[in-house]
Amino acid sequence: MLCPKCGRETESDGRFCQWCGGDLRVAPPRAVLRKRVGEITTAKYASLPRRIGAGFLDIVFLLFLDILVAGLVTILSWIAQKPSPLSEAIVMLYQYYLHLPRTDAYGNVVRALVPTQVIIFFGLFLLVVPWLYFAYLESSSNQATLGKMVMRIAVTDMRGNRITFARASLRFLCIFLSVLTIFVGFLIPAFTRYKQGLHDIIAGTLMFLQEY
Repeated sequence: MLCPKCGRETESDGRFCQWCGGDLRVAPPRAVLRKRVGEITTAKYASLPRRIGAGFLDIVFLLFLDILVAGLVTILSWIAQKPSPLSEAIVMLYQYYLHLPRTDAYGNVVRALVPTQVIIFFGLFLLVVPWLYFAYLESSSNQATLGKMVMRIAVTDMRGNRITFARASLRFLCIFLSVLTIFVGFLIPAFTRYKQGLHDIIAGTLMFLQEY
């Protein structure tokens, strides 16, 4: 058997390790969970620096994805011979910044407090695209976004199982609560028992270091 203290092979019928003298009846320390989830073994919680690194990478990947979506919307608008709502929104935001009357692609003045084009712009890039990115990837067989894959982090439920799309969606929405706490919700993994952020606590999720 293996000694729980030094990890070396020792006689299984003895009480103490023949190498270090450690008590063989003392169970070795274990993580809260130790199981395989697909190709992922849950053993160690993801540290705060690793989570921050994954978050930064996800922002980079999301910016790239937003550019692709913006290009796709522009192409579809050109095919349909309609003005792109995204380009209109950008022009309106620039006009608002310069305190100029907001106009649409046809030169008509838009008097709405929040124009539809601006709602589409922010809704698409700040809600829809990030939501699909996080919810789909975290509920997939990889159990991680692209940033988390690079940092070798997996998202599970409290029992170490793969989360559903609905739970992943709830986790994404709760990220905004962590933002509203002046980002304190992202820092509390350094102080919580299971290294959970505010969004993890509300959604009932854990983040483990992947060990393949």
